[in-house]
Amino acid sequence: MKKILSVFLCLVITLCCVAPSFATEPEEYPTIYIVGAHTNPIYNAQGEEVYPLKADIIGTIKTTLGPCLEDLAMGMITNDYTAYAEEFNASWSPIFKDLILDKNGDVTNGSYTKNKTVTSHLEGKTSGYGVWDCRFWYDWRKSPIETAHELKAHIDNVMDATGKDKVQLIGRCYGANVIATYLELYKEHAKQHISDISYFSSSIMGIDFMSALFSGQITLDNEAMASFLNYYIDEQGLIGDDTCASFALALVELMRQAEALGVAGGAFMSFVDNFKADLFPLLLRNTFGGWLSYWAMVTPELYEQARDFIFNTEEVRAEYAGFIAKADDYYYNIQVNIIDTMLEMKDAGINFNIFVKYNFPEFPLYEGATTQGDADTSVYRQSFGATCADYDKVLSEEYLASVSPENMKYISPDKKIDASTCLFPENTWFVKDLHHNYFAPLEAPAAEIMRYDLTVDNEQYPQYLLNVDNATVTTFEGTDEDFNKAEKNFFTASFDYIKAFFELVVNLIKGELAFSFNIDSIL
Repeated sequence: MKKILSVFLCLVITLCCVAPSFATEPEEYPTIYIVGAHTNPIYNAQGEEVYPLKADIIGTIKTTLGPCLEDLAMGMITNDYTAYAEEFNASWSPIFKDLILDKNGDVTNGSYTKNKTVTSHLEGKTSGYGVWDCRFWYDWRKSPIETAHELKAHIDNVMDATGKDKVQLIGRCYGANVIATYLELYKEHAKQHISDISYFSSSIMGIDFMSALFSGQITLDNEAMASFLNYYIDEQGLIGDDTCASFALALVELMRQAEALGVAGGAFMSFVDNFKADLFPLLLRNTFGGWLSYWAMVTPELYEQARDFIFNTEEVRAEYAGFIAKADDYYYNIQVNIIDTMLEMKDAGINFNIFVKYNFPEFPLYEGATTQGDADTSVYRQSFGATCADYDKVLSEEYLASVSPENMKYISPDKKIDASTCLFPENTWFVKDLHHNYFAPLEAPAAEIMRYDLTVDNEQYPQYLLNVDNATVTTFEGTDEDFNKAEKNFFTASFDYIKAFFELVVNLIKGELAFSFNIDSIL
């Protein structure tokens, strides 16, 4: 009897050990990857690749600099910058002539995208889905509403090809806007057929520097410019020679402390204010503003101002009525409802997983550009509400003291981010040192997180991660001492500048300077 009982207990223990692996193994759904804007190359009607841009930027600048400066000088004398705006536009808009949409927001010039969406390779596939197996290619210039209809059809095609009744969605950058539009237009379809959604560096809530440009509200802030210059000089090798780079860094810091960058930026913007109303609308309508996708990435706070600034006369508004109607359709019927729709989808059982990249300065073109971001999109907008310190700074002691004990777990190891204020704090991950342009390190984690419905409490992928060589991510850990930087003042900045200046002079005398300027680090 004891032997039988022993054998029975062994079987029970064995079953208890193995049962969870069967019970918790979820069904595998295909993952549809919605790529971002600019991912799909564009060809003109003659079959020539026109995007990525093939223009000789430096050559164009050299060719057009003289005539533009002459018209600009005349505009300063007459206070009429119309000729300058037209000359500048005539120089640059031809680069985009095969790329922009027509005045109704349609592709009518015969241009087309290189990559097409197909599902034929999925027939009979029932498992082992990779994140690229069902990728969704589209013409990223068009309205996200038009693209969302195509996405819905692709979802149906993938389910037909695989026999599955649900799919998972990943949207990178503007791809998230496409998903958000689909969710609004096809709510019941989404509730029935979408299991999980992951957003990588989402531009759903807009891109600040582009919004400032479109609305004519660009500004050059002292701190933002200093952070931007420091990053590209120190981290991206903007200046080749180490001695020259050290001198430049010391000079930037001294100018920061003296607020000279802000004074210079303010003076420059006062000059730009003279002609921006003539130049910006004309130029943007014929270049970047000729894509409805870019209008979908204007922040909701500035959309109406941007529309009225770019389409700035009754004549222009009548000419672009079709284009404006499509941009308005997205703003008034999709963008303003996005948060409510996400919450509705969440309540219906769709899991959202938000991946945010940070530790890069923003383009110093808008008020508030001192914040954290991934070099394109701010942490606040990517995460739907995270609280973060300015770039190269940490959350204040006063702020940290105000955080409740139960919410301290949401504070990043480097004290830069508080995730508790996110829309979905339990499902929002932050990856330090991962630039907006790199997505591969997030693909495997997102696939696993979606399949197993993980939250930030899991051990393998906690809330704060660190990019490793743009290939993978690892747990981000550290202590206060690892991230604290000594605060400089005008005296210490002056001392560093004098020291760097003498080192520069010595190396110049010795003939050891090898100055070079790497503009590609910014472009």
